Amino acid sequence: MKNRLPRSITTLEWENSFVSVYSKDNPNLLFSMCGFEVRILPKIRTPQEAFSNARDGVWNLQNEQTKELTAIAFLRVDDEHMQAFENRVRQILMSSGSTTFTKVVNKWNTALIGLMTYFREATVHTRELLDLLVKCENKIQTRIKIGLNSKMPSRFPPVVFYTPKEIGGLGMLSMGHILIPQSDLRYSQQTDVGVTHFRSGMSHDEDQICIVPWESEFIDSQRAWAEFALKRQEALLQNRRFHPLVNSIHFSPKGLATFVT
Repeated sequence: MKNRLPRSITTLEWENSFVSVYSKDNPNLLFSMCGFEVRILPKIRTPQEAFSNARDGVWNLQNEQTKELTAIAFLRVDDEHMQAFENRVRQILMSSGSTTFTKVVNKWNTALIGLMTYFREATVHTRELLDLLVKCENKIQTRIKIGLNSKMPSRFPPVVFYTPKEIGGLGMLSMGHILIPQSDLRYSQQTDVGVTHFRSGMSHDEDQICIVPWESEFIDSQRAWAEFALKRQEALLQNRRFHPLVNSIHFSPKGLATFVT
């Protein structure tokens, strides 16, 4: 196959490629794109009860014309982008020679926000990435502790790292919630609220992920542009020119457009 393609136009690189064979024994279609590893499972190959149980990290794919749900896609982060995030943390640590603690934490926050706002719900089902986040967060905290020539836990309570800068902390963001050790779970028997270990750090009391998933963003975007199309159609029916101004479209911080009437 590689020799059949003209080298002047394109070529196939098999080193980082894989082939997914869809058959009666394998109902899944696997592929990797833009940092996401996607596994598509058609509706006809899935039990109905399993298909109806929607959860984070799973997209419901539907036919654009009939709006019928045809398949579900399971998302996770691929190894290459996990390695890139780890290398970025290593770069932060190696370049923080005499840097202030605040700058180190700011670089960590920037890297973490960039990772989470891109992959969003795919991080929930990537256990390797969750472990990597905990490990990298530990490394950043250890770098700050070494800067004070001490690693004594009593000198570095969690409030030092996670308190906002306005009240004297470093303002460090955490995706691991490693400030609650697994051993402290025994105290959950003494309170009604309970103690959650770090894997529940991305959820609140109702067990919902705090980050808005991409699927919700797509739905909001479709709703906004559908409203825009209705306004345009209304103008055409009234035989008047429709020139939406820039200030008549509200751009949210997420980059999605909403038509403002």
